[in-house]
Amino acid sequence: MRHFAFQKYSKWMNRWFELDTVRYFRCWYYNLNVSREGGRLLMQLNDVSEWQKGPYRCVSSDDNFTDVVVSENFTFTVYYLRDIYLQRANSWSPSVADYLLVEEGSDVEIKCSASADQEPFYEWSKEFSDWSWEYDTLTLTNVDRSDAGMYTCTAYHSDMPSIVKKKTFQLRVVPKSSSISFAGLSLGDILLYFVAPTVSLLLLVITLIVFIIRHRRRQMKKPQISLIETEKRTPIYKGSSQSVCSTTSDTQPLVM
Repeated sequence: MRHFAFQKYSKWMNRWFELDTVRYFRCWYYNLNVSREGGRLLMQLNDVSEWQKGPYRCVSSDDNFTDVVVSENFTFTVYYLRDIYLQRANSWSPSVADYLLVEEGSDVEIKCSASADQEPFYEWSKEFSDWSWEYDTLTLTNVDRSDAGMYTCTAYHSDMPSIVKKKTFQLRVVPKSSSISFAGLSLGDILLYFVAPTVSLLLLVITLIVFIIRHRRRQMKKPQISLIETEKRTPIYKGSSQSVCSTTSDTQPLVM
């Protein structure tokens, strides 16, 4: 069986490569194992991901690799459905958290999306209500207190109904006069509470840096007394009418 090998086609490399001989790819295919037991070549996949669906093939060759026999390509279907992502339309912060604050009378549009091998089927529902909406986008116009509550988006796999994902958020409706938290701040409030202090702090830091640079430049412009020049100078001793050579000894104390 040493002349037989499994190969997988790589789209980004645009070629086939052997799974059990190219060690460079083992970090990507750590959950794939190829074994040769009982005169058979076996390939085993554990914890299958969608990018491992194939195509695969089996090839055999002689010692000189001149006579190569290739099997038919085979693949397998991998069904998957990722977690749901909620996104609010026409908002500076599109991501929807566990709750959403909106003003009474405003419009709300929430899009539900999930990555899957096929386009999922979406359905919106509201807690303690028979209301349902079989679309991916939840649209509420001119909301009032009665629209508040828990909304859930459910995504169903098109071919595998048993694969289901859900995402829930709470809609809170407040009067227009009420001040609401960060999730519902207007653009003017954001500029006032966040951008303005940030700009002020930045200007303060720039001013401080300029002051330090100018101060250091002034210090560097001052005349510096060289150590060599200091050594050439001779002290004035008590009783001396003039400076004496630095090599001349004098027992009289230095005038302080």
